[in-house]
Amino acid sequence: MVTIRSLPFRGFWFLLVFGVGLLGGATPLQAGPLSQMENVLQRVLLILRDPALSTSEKQTERREKLRAIVYAEFDFHTMSQGAVGPKWRTFSAAQQARFIDLFERLLENTYMNSIERYKSEEVRFTKELVQSNTVTRVDSVVVSKGTEFKVSYQLILKDQAWKVMDVIIEGVSVVANYRAQFKHLLQKDDAEGIDAMLSTLESSVNRSEK
Repeated sequence: MVTIRSLPFRGFWFLLVFGVGLLGGATPLQAGPLSQMENVLQRVLLILRDPALSTSEKQTERREKLRAIVYAEFDFHTMSQGAVGPKWRTFSAAQQARFIDLFERLLENTYMNSIERYKSEEVRFTKELVQSNTVTRVDSVVVSKGTEFKVSYQLILKDQAWKVMDVIIEGVSVVANYRAQFKHLLQKDDAEGIDAMLSTLESSVNRSEK
């Protein structure tokens, strides 16, 4: 049995990976990536702290509202490409589409429950570092139970919108973490080997949904 492992962080880390670091489409580009992230943090927290959505009976509605923020702006294509690495170009269009779908599901299954358990950690966005004309990094500090942790977000400019393509937690890249695992699964980069890797990934994702 092959298990796709998430980063070894719990609690608020998952909100950072799959919630706070997402950019809302309604926020104007000229506000800048850092300001946009602060804006989206507030949007996510409004959902998580809404008493009308806090019960188990409201889980489906609550998650749909979170997905409305996440899926619209998270650049899963770029993230998937980075998670596979150079062998991505050997995937057919259909195989790429299948991988992106499975990777989205993997991230949601891994992190959504922990997003919903967010309580009162403090987040301070500290600086914005332009790395190229289309790539920017936004740094933040998370304070949890008196301890500070560094979290950075890698963003790419596409169609006049900034979108997250990686999150670096205490120096560990989410994309690189998964790339190491997918490299192990992808023994052969021919069509048969890629299909075998996708089948293994699908089995892992299906188990996590049970």
